[in-house]
Parts: sequence; C-alpha cells; structure tokens
Amino acid sequence: MLRWLYAGAVVALLLAGCADPKEYKYRVAVIPKGLTHEFWQSIHRGAEHAAIDLEREHHIPVKIVWDGPLKENDALDQIRIVDRRIANRVDAIVLAPQHSQIMLGPVERAVAHKIPVVIIDSGLADESLITKYVATDNYHGGELAAQHLLDLLHKDGKTDVRLILLRYEVGSESTDKREKGFEDYIDHQTTMHVTWLSRDKYAGATMESAKREADPLIARLKDQGIDGIFAPNESSTNGMLNALRGQGLGDKLKKGEIKLMGFDSSEPLLQAVENGEIHGLILQDPYRMGYLGTWTAVWKLEGHDVTPGGPKDKDFSTGEYFVDKHNLPTERIQGLFDPAVQVQRHIELPPFLRSASPKP
Repeated sequence: MLRWLYAGAVVALLLAGCADPKEYKYRVAVIPKGLTHEFWQSIHRGAEHAAIDLEREHHIPVKIVWDGPLKENDALDQIRIVDRRIANRVDAIVLAPQHSQIMLGPVERAVAHKIPVVIIDSGLADESLITKYVATDNYHGGELAAQHLLDLLHKDGKTDVRLILLRYEVGSESTDKREKGFEDYIDHQTTMHVTWLSRDKYAGATMESAKREADPLIARLKDQGIDGIFAPNESSTNGMLNALRGQGLGDKLKKGEIKLMGFDSSEPLLQAVENGEIHGLILQDPYRMGYLGTWTAVWKLEGHDVTPGGPKDKDFSTGEYFVDKHNLPTERIQGLFDPAVQVQRHIELPPFLRSASPKP
C-alpha cells in the first residue's frame, strides 16, 4: 500500500507541472468511458505526459481537459460531455466511446465543427469519421487469453474441459472483440474437447453487477466440474473472482483446480495473481494509449498526415500482454499499471507521428 501511496504522490507532482497553464496552443478533451477504473487513470497519466513532452520537445503547449462519465454504462452522460466540449470549442477530442453506435451522433457533430476526433480503447461503427483509432488489438487479446488458458489446462493433463465465458455488456466494441477472439480460438482449436457450460451471460458495467450475475451462475454450475473461466475486463473479472470466493471456491482457485483468466489490472486483481487465485491476466497499455492518442490529435492539428497509408491506415495497436505471477514483478509489466514506473517511461513514437517536424 505504501508503494501505491508513493506512486500517487509522484504522479500528482507530474500532473501539477502541467496543470491549467495560462497559455496553450491547443485544448484537447480526453473523454474516457468512465472515471473509476484504474485503466482510465493510466489513460489520463499518459495524456498528461504527452502534453509535457509536446511542449518540451516541440514547444507546443497543450492543455488536457479530462472529463468523463462516472459510470461506464451511462452513454447519455458521455454524449452530454462530448456536446459540452464541442460547445466549449476544444481543439480536438480523444474519445473512448461507450457504445460503437450510440456515440456516432456526437462524433458527427464534432467533425461538423471541424474538431478532429481520435478514438481510443473501443471502436466506433463508422471509421470514416475519425482521425485515428489507437487501441489494443482486442480480438488478439481474447485469443491470447484462450491460448494461455488452454495451455494451463493442457499442462494439467486435461483433454476434455468445461469452460465459462462471462461477457461484459452489449454494444461495447472492445469487449465484444475480446469475447469473439476467445470463442474463435477455443472453437477452432483441435487439441481439446471443449464443453461450454455458459457463454450467454452479461456482467454489466460494474463489479457489483458482475458479481450479481456470476453468483447464481457459479452456484448452478460448480458441481458440473468447471475447469476454466474467462472474464473480459476489470469489473467482470473482479465480480467473477468475488463470486467464486463467495461460493467457497477460493481454495480450488489457489490449487489450480479452476483456472480463472481475466483482462485488465487493478490492485485487487494483481494481488489475486500473486496469491494464485487468478492464473493470468491479459493487460493492455493504457498509458501508451493515452499518450499516443493525445499526440496523434495534436499532430493532426499541426497539419500532419497521421494516416500516411490512406483510410486503411487508421488502426494502430498499442499491444497486448499476458501476465502471471512469474512475470508480474518485471519492469516491463509494472509499467503497464504502476504509476511510479509509468512516469519514468519513454514512449517511442510510431512512424506516423515522427514523419515530419511540426510546422513553425
């Protein structure tokens, strides 16, 4: 806990160095799906670090306007926030859309006001509207989860396995792709016989709603021999973990009799990896996502081509990483979530962000 308190102090000092400057060239609104998950806090830190580097390296002062809904299932609030920032005439928007279809209207309005929109984390249904999509390859993240889960079960000598997929929420493009990648890998592999115990339940947007959905599911299925479970984001993984504990299956997790594979990080999830209750997490790089999303928006404002390969060059992956108790302590993995390590990171720019010098 002291390490995390220290990390918070380090980040506060970093952000204080760029807080509300009196003069700036651009205001960039960074609008996450929500404000509570640690994933979004890493996005924020990355965006602020990009603003610092843009001013230090290229003399482009940028103000980050951090604004998002409290709940990840409150699309109406996210719409209001986008519209408010359009009315306030921000120069660019970096948006993680809650819903790939519902957020089309606000993005259309931003583009109509000549405000470029960079999409992060989760896709938009119409890519023609956006400047760039900077995100995890979520489909590949789902494949990684399936691959490592089956590898673990194979090492236990199992060839006939029973699995659960707890989905997140309808319309969330990022988790839809993770679930699809996981299912496709499982369904197309030929080394094991797989029985799906459940893959039609949705966790909802919070840890509490996930636990409410998982509790009766686990109570009904625990005597049928659950071998592996996948949950596709932080809140669904937390909710599933708490349901398993509540059903008295914590020891089975620690003994590896049930394998739990999750997605994203938080302090409770990382502790569960350390103590053996979670057997693997697929982590994104939200810090890099926030950093490159912000830099891309500013680079576009500076008049540079951020899709040099044309419309098909709009997607840029920030990477996916499998984490277990063996590689968790490494600096590379710690930099994906630890604030104290993140502030020391150097983010290498991809070619589309260093192809030309900013205009004078």
